[in-house]
Parts: sequence; structure tokens; C-alpha cells
Amino acid sequence: MTAVLDKPRAKAKPKAEKSTLQARLDKIFAKLKLGQEKLQLAHHSVGLTDPGDAPEILLRAVTEDMLPPAIAPMYRQPLTRADVDAAYTGMFTSLAAIDGVIALSLGQVIEDTLRDAWALLDEANSLMDFTDMKDALPEAQDFAHGVEATAATTTPTDEVSGLIFDAYERTSEAHAILDSHVSEMNNGAAYGARSLVKLALDAVSVADETNSQDDCETASGALHEAIEVLELVTDEAPDLVAQGALSLLVLAKQLIDDNVGALP
Repeated sequence: MTAVLDKPRAKAKPKAEKSTLQARLDKIFAKLKLGQEKLQLAHHSVGLTDPGDAPEILLRAVTEDMLPPAIAPMYRQPLTRADVDAAYTGMFTSLAAIDGVIALSLGQVIEDTLRDAWALLDEANSLMDFTDMKDALPEAQDFAHGVEATAATTTPTDEVSGLIFDAYERTSEAHAILDSHVSEMNNGAAYGARSLVKLALDAVSVADETNSQDDCETASGALHEAIEVLELVTDEAPDLVAQGALSLLVLAKQLIDDNVGALP
């Protein structure tokens, strides 16, 4: 009897370790879910009151285009350390963009909701740093490398083509925001930035039509130039609307850079 009773006790430690991991994952998923719900609530609110304004456009980009693909690796099964690391770093752009929306929404009804969403998502992101539990999940590095190598040789899929189109839409939205706001900025450099954004828009439009690697690389270079100049403009004379346009351009470039390797 004693020997039989001793066996479950010997397995108690592994169960406790698994429970610690699962509790942490449950906390991450709960915060991601609630953070996304608050973002959607804020987007619904600003969509009713100010559709097409900079906060609504940037918030739509975050909720629909930036955050979902960034956290998607967390929902893969079986979950690996590489998946968690990808989601951890992938969320940085989304968190920065939410910061931008908050800056554009100071004093508005959605400001508190946005701050709550940012705090929840930031907590989830911090919990994804598994350096204190580095052996809790399988690394699966070889598998990840194999997927990357395969992706480089495959033909473009409808999904990749759709992401290039998303980059075009984000660039178009950034140009529309800057075009309507540049006269209020009363800054000669802002007009130069608008011209570069228009050139970038034309280049991204070509990339969207051809889905070729060369045209996407050209578009990425044009976006890089527009981003650099607009960053100088906003650093010299901080402007919340221009910063919203800048965030959209950064997202557009990221969409192209992340997918150009899958194109011919």
C-alpha cells in the first residue's frame, strides 16, 4: 500500500511545473482577449463619432491589421518558444501604434479605454518574455528555420498578395491624412514629406499590381525615405496627426518587408 501511495507523490513536481506554465499562459490569453475587446470598443466608439479621422484610421489599422497577425503565433499548437518569442517582438509595433492613438485622443471619451487596452496588452507582452522559464516550452528552432527556407522558394499566395494590398491601403490612408493636414502644419518640410509620401504611394501601388519582389523592394525604399523625412518633421515640430500618418507608413513598410521574401 505504501509503495502505491508513493508513486503519485513522485510525480507531483512535474505536475506543479506544468501548472505554473499553464497558469502563465492562461493569464497571457486572458489579458490579450480583454485588451483586444477594449480596443474594439474604442474603435466602435470613434467610428461612430469621427469616422475617417486620424484616430479612427490608425485604430482600425491596429485592431484589424497589426495586432491579430502579431499575436497569432501564440495560438499555434503545439506552442513553442519560437512562437512565443515571435509574438513578443511582433507586438512592439502594435503597442507603439496604440500609444500614437492615445496621443491623438487626449481628452476624448476613448482615451481611458485606450489606456486600459494598452496596459492589458503590455502586461501580456511582458509575460511573453520567458527568459525566467526558458525550458518550459520546446524551442523548435530547426522546424522554424525549415519553414523560413521553404517560404523563400514558394510562389506568392493570396494571403501574401492581400498583405501587399494592405500596405497600399495603409500608405493611401497616410497620404490622405497628411494631404488634408499639411496646410495646418505651416511647415515647408511637411510639404516635402507629403511629396515623398505620394511617391511612396505610387511605388506601393505598382508593387500591389505586380506582386514582384523587385517592385516591393522599390516600394520599401520609397517608404523608408518618406518615413525618415516625416520623422524629422515630427521631431522638429511635434504634430499628433502627422505622427498618426507616420505610424501608418511604418506599418505599410513592415507589411512589405515581412512578406517580400515570399514573392518572385
